[in-house]
Order: sequence, then structure tokens, then C-alpha cells
Amino acid sequence: MERRALKAGSVRRCAIVGVSSFGAIAILLSALAPTVAAETGAADEPPRAAALDAIFAEYSEGRSPGVSVGVLWNGRTFARGYGYADLEHDVPITPDTVFHVASVSKQFTAFSAALVAADGALDLDADIRSVLPEVPDFRAADAAMGPITPRQLVYHTSGLRDQWTLFALGGMGLDNRLRQQQILRMVARQEALNFPPGTDYTYSNTGYTLLAELVQRTSGKSFAEFAEARIFQPLGMTSTLFYDDVTELVPRRAHSYEREGKGGWRRSLLNFDNVGATSLHTTAPDLLKWAQNILEPSVGAGFAMGELMRMGRLDDGTAMNYGFGLQTMEVVGHRAIWHSGSDAGFRSIFAVFPDDAFAVVILSNASANLMAPLAAVTSLYLRDDPEAWRAELPAAAPRPRDVEKFLGHYAAPNRPAMSLSVDGGKVVMKFAGEDVRPVTFREDGSLDLGDEERAWGVHYRPILEGGRVTALEELGAAVVEGRHAVFTRYEPVRPGAAELAALAGRYRNGELEVVWELAVEDGELYMESLWSERYPLRPVTTDRFSGRWPMHDVRVERGARGRPVALAVSSERARGVRFVREE
Repeated sequence: MERRALKAGSVRRCAIVGVSSFGAIAILLSALAPTVAAETGAADEPPRAAALDAIFAEYSEGRSPGVSVGVLWNGRTFARGYGYADLEHDVPITPDTVFHVASVSKQFTAFSAALVAADGALDLDADIRSVLPEVPDFRAADAAMGPITPRQLVYHTSGLRDQWTLFALGGMGLDNRLRQQQILRMVARQEALNFPPGTDYTYSNTGYTLLAELVQRTSGKSFAEFAEARIFQPLGMTSTLFYDDVTELVPRRAHSYEREGKGGWRRSLLNFDNVGATSLHTTAPDLLKWAQNILEPSVGAGFAMGELMRMGRLDDGTAMNYGFGLQTMEVVGHRAIWHSGSDAGFRSIFAVFPDDAFAVVILSNASANLMAPLAAVTSLYLRDDPEAWRAELPAAAPRPRDVEKFLGHYAAPNRPAMSLSVDGGKVVMKFAGEDVRPVTFREDGSLDLGDEERAWGVHYRPILEGGRVTALEELGAAVVEGRHAVFTRYEPVRPGAAELAALAGRYRNGELEVVWELAVEDGELYMESLWSERYPLRPVTTDRFSGRWPMHDVRVERGARGRPVALAVSSERARGVRFVREE
């Protein structure tokens, strides 16, 4: 196949260079300043290069992983690299560095499904079980429930529990080798959905894995081969592929890193053998070719591109801000069609500004927050000032004198419990008792998490009753129009030693073939399985506990004489996964 030939040829070229020659090339490249540029359509320095370099200056100082940045502006495309793709061999990031782009993959999966539909081989509104019979018929338990359709997979309205959450609840680490067939077998064993299809939205990577399977079974090609033949080759995306075999070699690939302490770095492992939801490997210049196709369609012009650009709706007509693997938002006053990605230490942002014929791609292997850099780059080219975005941050207000009315504990279904407290003189928000974030008070009275993602992240509107905050409404990130989570104030219970001891035991889930053990140590309740880490569970209210993902909301079910008989474990993307107590 073309894809195999491309990769094999690339690997052979690396082999011809040889180990010693490769080392010499690495040394030569590392001797250069770790900022490497390339441009198409012009031979001179990319416009506003110095200001662009300043935005990413932190990656050009010292020895760290970094970013690759691509910009489409005034009909020209150019890209630059900052930092290192491989810290062990001192290989700099260049525009040709290949990155795993995580969920930026989804738009290509959805577009592939639209292409197959345009061919007449797939009905986007038919029951997926006609092609994927191994998916359970969830309607057997509810005759009023409709079927799951490919369009619902695209919009994350299928109700299918998320695969990564299920892997974690099955005791598997996400740095394990996670295969496509494992996901399909896991789906086949599911006994319930998060909600009836079409009635709600919950981001589901499982849905996009199944989309890839639909494309494969209806097109007669592997999903990777289909995407290469129908999208990547026609657009000249010669460094792009869906990586469906973790043992294959990918030349010029960046490695994944995360911070270790304040100064060092360590590898952040990724071994995905699955495609659809993730696993696209590509470069910034290649993604700019795709951006150009969105602005001036050639591949998929007509039906497929029309589907790609359409935001979804629930079955009752409620509008959503999610389409075929893309969302919309406003960046420094300009409309963007975009998606981000995050796996291990990889972070990615792809944003097209259709009203400005402009696009930005930022790819990172440094666990970086890319929202502020996206705003800075957009400000640089559309506002001529990389700092313009900061003026649009919500106005902060001094800490209120009656801050005590906010302090306390809050919880919402399927979400981690959180608390507002004063720590070191500063107001902080703690999620599940562990993740601590600083709080900024806004002039409108709401609470902000106070980092550089404030302009796009969530904030909380206090709901008052009798001068006291009784709940916090989470705002700013709702995909479904008008729907926001509400965290209600609660007073934490303090179970005694005998109550905790009564919960201790083994709890089994047959869908995932896993046993979790509840144990008490030093007065604290813990949950662990044979292969997993240990999760501390903190009491919320009677028979309810909260911990780190995926143990955000753990409810105790009781039977005769009040004896614990099961646990219902939930997080936002997988709800009510039931573990039955073993006698």
C-alpha cells in the first residue's frame, strides 16, 4: 500500500545514513539555535518572525521539549520549530517534525465518514448495528430508545461510555498498549449507556473509534489506508498518517514529555494501537494544507465539506457547539473553527478563521497550555499586537470582604467534589481534595480559575440564598446550548471507623472483568485493583465519596438490613458503572 511504501522508504533512508551519521547530523542540528523555520511561496524570513519567536521564547532557552507552529496568512504558509523533539539525542523540533496530535484527529475521522456517506456506502442516520453488529442493542432494556447512528457518534450524543474512562476503571493505565480490538470487545460487553442516544452530549472517544470501524467496513480499506488515499495524498500531506501499529517506525517523530519537579523533564509514555479518536501523526505544514482545503475546498467539496462545517443538534432541536470533529469559538474578536488535542505529553491546536482566510496550528510535546499562545499568534497577525488578547480577559476584582460566604464544599453529579478555601492567604479551589487551582474574583461576581486560560476556560457563578452561596453554576464551556453543571453546597459527613470497615471488601464489574478492593488504612478509604494505582476516596455525603479521575463520584448501594451490595462509579464521560460486592 502507498502508506506502507512511504513509511518503509523513509525508514530505509534513515538506515542508509547509519548510526554514526545520524549522530553527526543530530550534533550539527543541535549546534544551531533550536528555532527552525520553513516557508512556502516566499524565500525571505516569515513575516513578523521576531514577534512570533518572542511568543515561544521559553522553548528556545535551555534544553526542553517545545512546539511547532504553522500559520496561513495572506495566502502564504510558514512554520517554525522551537525546542527539542528528542531530549535524549538533542534533536531540535523543525517544521518537518511529526507530532501525535490526539483529538485533532477527530475531524479527519468524521470527514472520512462523510466521504463514505457521499459515496453512498454509509447512511449517517441509520442504526450502526447494521454494520457493527457486535455493538449491544441497548433498546432491549428500553423499547422507547432510538438506535445509535453514525451522526450521533460524530456529535458525541450516542450515550456510549468513553473508552479511556472504561480502561481506567478496568484497572489499566493509559500508558499501556491499548488496541483497537480491545475497545471493540469492551463496547460489546457494555450493558448500559450514559443516556438514551440523541438526548444529551458527553464527549466520547469510543464513538470515534467506532466511526473508524464504520469507515473501514464500508469502504473495504483499513481506516488508515482510506484516509491516506482519500484525504492525505490528494492534499499533498506527505508526512501525515493514522498510526495504527505502535511497533512501526515513524521518521522525524517527536517524543512525549512532562515536567518533573520545577526544572527537569521525564518521558510521558503513549502506546496507542487504536485510531479514530486519536493517533493521527502529522506536521504543522501538512495541517495547513488541510486548513487551506477547509477555506477553499477541493477534497470533499460539496456534501462532505458541508457536513464538516455544520454544528450538531440534539434530537429535540437543542443547538450544540460541536460538529464533525470541530467546534467554534471567538479568539480576539475573530470567529474560529477549531479543535484541540491532549494525549500524554502531546498537546495540539488546529484553528481556522474562515472570515479572515487565516489559520494557526500549534503542536507541542511539552504538556503545554496552548490556548494563550493561540491567542497571542492570532493577535499578532490579525491585530498586529501579540498582547492584544490580554485586554479581553475578564476584568478581575479585589477579593471580597465577605469571602467567607463562598467558602465551603460543593458537588455535582458525575463530577469531582470541590471546595473553596483559604490557603496561605489566597483563595483556592480544590478538586477531589487534590488538584489545587488559584481563584480570581471577577467584576461580575463570578469566580475564575485565574490562569492564562481564563478567557476560554470555565468560571463559576455563585447562586445565593439569604446572603449565602448555596451553589456554583459552571459557565463558559457548555457544548449544549443553555446547559451547565451546578455544584450544590454540602456539609461533608465524617464516617466512623465501623462505617468505613463495613464498606471494605471486593467489588466486581463483569463488563470490564475487573475486581476493585475497598480498603481502610489509617482511617482513610482507598480503592485499588490488581494492576491499578491506589485511589483515596474522600467522603462527600452519606454513602457518597469522591476521588481522582475516574473515581469522581462513587455511590454506595445498600441491600437488606442496610448492607453494602454494590458501588456505582461515575465521571463525566462514563456514568453509573456498577461494581457488585463479592461475598
